[in-house]
Amino acid sequence: MYQLFEQERKIMEIIWNAEKPCLISDILHIDPSLSRNTVAKALVALEKKGFLKVDSIRRTVTRTGRAYVPAVTRKEYELQKKFMNSISQNHSLKRNTLNLCSTLLQTDMVDEEFVNELENIIK
Repeated sequence: MYQLFEQERKIMEIIWNAEKPCLISDILHIDPSLSRNTVAKALVALEKKGFLKVDSIRRTVTRTGRAYVPAVTRKEYELQKKFMNSISQNHSLKRNTLNLCSTLLQTDMVDEEFVNELENIIK
């Protein structure tokens, strides 16, 4: 997972807090200090990085545009960021492996099959 730049994080916060898919105009309505070009470029970057996905195409009064929803939850991003920070601060392979397992176990990405496979590897 990629690190978010300040403007990307600002836009992701808006989308994470939204109760519906967001168009550029929705984001600009919530934060008028942003420019349309900045938001458009950031949305493309966030989609390429895997943070957003296009939910639908919607029409407003003046435009037709993509409506975006998060592809990554805020919690998943924060856990990944925490893990990446721990790797950069600790160069021990053993500690980093334990941090990865700990981070994964805190998400809903781990199922019983994963835990069983991990237990088999440990045995």
